[in-house]
Amino acid sequence: MIRSILFALAETPYGSGASNHACWLARKENSFVHALAVIDIAAFEIPVMGAADGFMPSVVTPPVHSGQTLMQDLTAAAGGRLEDFAARCSARGISCATEIKSGIPADVICQAAVAHDIVVVSRAGYSRVPSPHSVDSMVAPVIRGAVRPVLVAGSEFPEDGELRNVLVAYDGSLHAARALPAAAELAARPGVRCTLLTVAQQESAGRETLAPAAAFLHHHGIDPSIRVIVHAKPSEVICDLAGSEGVDLVVMGAYGRSPIREVLFGSTTERILAHCAASVVLQA
Repeated sequence: MIRSILFALAETPYGSGASNHACWLARKENSFVHALAVIDIAAFEIPVMGAADGFMPSVVTPPVHSGQTLMQDLTAAAGGRLEDFAARCSARGISCATEIKSGIPADVICQAAVAHDIVVVSRAGYSRVPSPHSVDSMVAPVIRGAVRPVLVAGSEFPEDGELRNVLVAYDGSLHAARALPAAAELAARPGVRCTLLTVAQQESAGRETLAPAAAFLHHHGIDPSIRVIVHAKPSEVICDLAGSEGVDLVVMGAYGRSPIREVLFGSTTERILAHCAASVVLQA
């Protein structure tokens, strides 16, 4: 069961969907929420041009007074966001604690994740310099480094929203297998529709791949619909199904079977986070 949720608070206005998800999970599971705001130490570095001899560093630390003022300003802003979230939790009867830490955001979040059952993050709003892509550069290292499943909030999830349609993408990999407990936890509710999906070269091979995952879900009281899509790109299939069938949540492993994806952040995962409006739970 989900007893404790780590919610990594993003800058306003990016974190509303993640905030709504954290509150939804807490209400449904009667869970505790630990809201964490991280002050990125990169905010205290000033980029400079390197000298011709190559000895000048690419970044320097600003004067002490400026650094202290910046820290005070960032801490005050983070404290205000945390106070607003704590007040919202209190109004809904949700147990909540708040904390401000400084450091490299992904490292701080991954370290804190050990004490909780799931991590909830936004798709944007953490890095000092906004990412040119739709997904914050911090998200990938959190998914890679966290020992718990990571819920990356979608573009839309209303304050009083519900999860009614869960898509579990399974390719037989170790990471996909590790994601199944989270899928069972989130889909085992009355009125929730669950679809178990794989992409394969042949229908028979796909059904064979899905068999152990289907058995796991059955053991947790879930009777999923089985979908095998032949000869297609997994990211396109998942995004298309999420859009056409009103999927609220996708649950999947962060990496697939390809050895390259063990080294690089999975291209399928990256495309889904960039183009799929649904929220995604990922397990490394």
